[in-house]
Amino acid sequence: MHNSIISPKTVNENLCDSNWRFFDCRFVLTEPEKKQAEFAVSHLPGALYAHMNHDLAVPSIPGKTGRHPLPEKQKLIKLFSTWGIDHSVQVVIYDDAGGAHAVRLWWMLRWLGHDAVAVMDGGWPRWIQEGRQVSAELFVPEERKFIANPHDHWSVTAEDIRNYFDNPEVRVLDARSRERYRGENETLDPVAGHIPGAVSAPF
Repeated sequence: MHNSIISPKTVNENLCDSNWRFFDCRFVLTEPEKKQAEFAVSHLPGALYAHMNHDLAVPSIPGKTGRHPLPEKQKLIKLFSTWGIDHSVQVVIYDDAGGAHAVRLWWMLRWLGHDAVAVMDGGWPRWIQEGRQVSAELFVPEERKFIANPHDHWSVTAEDIRNYFDNPEVRVLDARSRERYRGENETLDPVAGHIPGAVSAPF
């Protein structure tokens, strides 16, 4: 079982294994449909596209939620079943942003109890650099039954964070750039700066 990082070589050796699923998570926040269009032209053979906005999040509510709220567990269970994932399936995820988008699906699967999920080392750029095969064919998986065993304590709410402000045993990490942490050059969020007490840890 692979549950963290997996090499392109190992991925290539298992492209034809029916118990492996491959997911393309390429995405650009400012051009949300761009990478799906690129996926349609070229992707790993047998890969499915997991859209950050449409598959891995629900619409945000201004002033109430963050940019990409988590879907309800039952919605994810149905989606993962449609994607042909059950307990016997090894999942591999990749993107072209150093894993920044792929890790969301990685975390969501782990959150619901599916441990056999890994991010491909180097992602799409390394796959292309190594001259490995690509495809434009649309893969339609056979549906399987995804059984969740959720780790509910893995997620927290904004209220939880507020309650942690005075707790010396809790650290909040801000993975954005140091500029955005300092409230400089903020081009994405309506309010610049960071959560009080958060430590800057750029991805």
